[in-house]
Amino acid sequence: MVRYVAPMSSSVQHHAGRQVRPRWPHLGRPQILLLIAAPMTIVASFLPWLETALFGPVTGAALGGGALTDGMLTFYAGVFAFPGVIWRSPRVVAAHVLMLGVAAVGVPGWRLMWALRHVPGFGEAWLPGPGMLLALVSGIAALVALAMLAPRLSRRKSAPVGHTG
Repeated sequence: MVRYVAPMSSSVQHHAGRQVRPRWPHLGRPQILLLIAAPMTIVASFLPWLETALFGPVTGAALGGGALTDGMLTFYAGVFAFPGVIWRSPRVVAAHVLMLGVAAVGVPGWRLMWALRHVPGFGEAWLPGPGMLLALVSGIAALVALAMLAPRLSRRKSAPVGHTG
């Protein structure tokens, strides 16, 4: 019995020896963590950051002065970090993850330290809200993803054998 085998195109034959790249996640677990941390930061930006006995819940979007509030800073960081989920370059993904980690840990952490110094009655008059805690957790997840990406950032692409410059 003779079987017909369709001829392969030249591009398939040319690339057949190369290693197949994964479809997604391109960089593995760091991009999955980023896929979780970025939307979590976006949602946390609009949740209550401080629970007060006198004023009730105070959202992250209401904290801070001027047009750029604490919640808006973390919201913008989450939106900017989200495209890092689809990039293939470890350096680009690391930049997105670093920016999210710094903003999502720094802004709520600074606001928590400010509240501890300036607002009396911690535990009785006010408590950190779910938005502040969720933003901190998402920032820590982003920094863990950055630590997972670190070995890939230190690798340099070597020049082909026989290539002088």
